[in-house]
Amino acid sequence: MRVRSVLEVGAAARDRREALGWSQQVLAERAGVTREWVVRFEGGKASVRLDRVFDVITALDLVVDLEVRTRPESDGS
Repeated sequence: MRVRSVLEVGAAARDRREALGWSQQVLAERAGVTREWVVRFEGGKASVRLDRVFDVITALDLVVDLEVRTRPESDGS
């Protein structure tokens, strides 16, 4: 799945959590964050801390794969 925004990352985490049958509280406990933090993250709040995002991603057994986006060559104008 390709995600391009905080909202899409939160939605992907929510979808995975639900597929695992976990409540937000269970995910929070496994990731070492609060349930309120999970609520904000799944809702796409842009100010969530990146280190905590990775804690949640790891708890959900998800990975982040970064790749270089190719852009069309500019004509120089």
